[in-house]
Amino acid sequence: MPEYSQIQTYIKCDQSNIKEIMHDFINTLNECGIKDAQIISAFSGLEWEMDEDGSMDVSGGEVTKELVIGGQLLHIRPFVMGWTSKNIQESQQSWLEISLLFWTEEIIQCQFDYVLREEHRSVIWKLMQEFSYFPNQSGVYFTNEATDGRPWEALVQNELDNIWMFDAAIINKGNMNYYQAIDESIFFSNLQENELLIARKETWVKEPWRNS
Repeated sequence: MPEYSQIQTYIKCDQSNIKEIMHDFINTLNECGIKDAQIISAFSGLEWEMDEDGSMDVSGGEVTKELVIGGQLLHIRPFVMGWTSKNIQESQQSWLEISLLFWTEEIIQCQFDYVLREEHRSVIWKLMQEFSYFPNQSGVYFTNEATDGRPWEALVQNELDNIWMFDAAIINKGNMNYYQAIDESIFFSNLQENELLIARKETWVKEPWRNS
């Protein structure tokens, strides 16, 4: 199994709104240029299911496709997974993680520094922007194998030392107050009216939003 890097966001979700969320997700995939029928079919009609122990669970997206996105050939795997108090005790409600997974070895210059290949930086940032238009309560994060899901979990669990465990983020207005103390030696940042843009300098080299 390849090592993954991912764009991910989180939405409060239960059986009452999962169909609407999946409809929005499919539209977001289309806007990202991901229109493959096999991929899209995995998310049509997806619903929460009850496990044997009575807890609720949902997941979808096992297919990886080699697609041309923004002029670049990339292996991409859209993926969704449900999170409940069974997974994270501090969470009082159910959430849906929505992600785009990439093969890490394909998008970085080398495995020792995790610097993104220059030709992929603008593509990944534009995909993050598309995800930021998706109604969410977490913001959008770009993480790697080691930091997968960590910034969102840190917010839910109130472990604020770990909220910076990402390579880039588009923070929505509701969560900006958590990200006021930006270490400028580590991150680029750009404060806008309704969102905060953050990118790790060693990963991106340049501010990605200047080329988007």
